[in-house]
Amino acid sequence: MWTINHFPSAMRSLSPSTRAKAIEIANHLLEQGRLDKQNVVSISVDQARRWARYEREWPITNGQLYA
Repeated sequence: MWTINHFPSAMRSLSPSTRAKAIEIANHLLEQGRLDKQNVVSISVDQARRWARYEREWPITNGQLYA
């Protein structure tokens, strides 16, 4: 399991919030045990970047969706 203080070097360039999401995704994938670590890291970084783009385009503030 990875943490905000212990994570793969491929996540180093991500912003702190995107890295936290990548760690969350990676840990979930590791729990499933279907993929090797290299694939887990690649998938989690890609998905976290997508999440970050979505958050920038469709921010939610106080339960309200703003575009």
